[in-house]
Amino acid sequence: MKKVILAGALGIAALAGTNLPGLEATKASAAVESSVSTIEGRIVEVIGNTIYVEVKKSTEFIDYKNHFSISMDNLNPNLKIGDDIVAVGAMMHSFAEYMIAQSVEKVQNTDDSLHEGKYIKGAFAYEYEIGYITKIDKHLSRDYVNVQYTDKDGIKKREVTVYLTKGQKFNLGDKVKVHMENVMRDMIFSVEDEIEKVNDSQTQILNADQWIWS
Repeated sequence: MKKVILAGALGIAALAGTNLPGLEATKASAAVESSVSTIEGRIVEVIGNTIYVEVKKSTEFIDYKNHFSISMDNLNPNLKIGDDIVAVGAMMHSFAEYMIAQSVEKVQNTDDSLHEGKYIKGAFAYEYEIGYITKIDKHLSRDYVNVQYTDKDGIKKREVTVYLTKGQKFNLGDKVKVHMENVMRDMIFSVEDEIEKVNDSQTQILNADQWIWS
């Protein structure tokens, strides 16, 4: 069921400089339409009681899915960038789409999480990317592997070259986890040594001291 809050009421309140009960969270413009919806996505930014989400699924069409705003009083302070959430609330349509949430719950990835940590814009990757080795080779006496991983949209494939200076050995097709925070960007994206094989049976959250640092 949808409710339409007429512009007249909002306009009068704005001109009079008063707040109408129940309209504190509403952005005054023309008509503001709200409907109860469910959104699934990954948090890309947290500011106070507002999270910005990369939307994966929604019961309502959303134009801008990469940075969708969800606000809620008393938002769980433990929510962080990289968390997958399900939000239920009122979809608002003003100058931009956003949600006033009734509930925001963190959910466990059921699709064998391929990203962890914060999103690093300059690297076009999350702090940790899980992918597969597609090439093993040597360049100027330096061993390296190419790792293919999935972009944040879940569709596009990206690749990073990992130089191996510690004698690490991998096989084609190995599932690995790459730490992308120190990635270097030139003709290619590359990093040294910050790679570890991931077994299907092991937990996705690895102890930091298991990493091999350059």
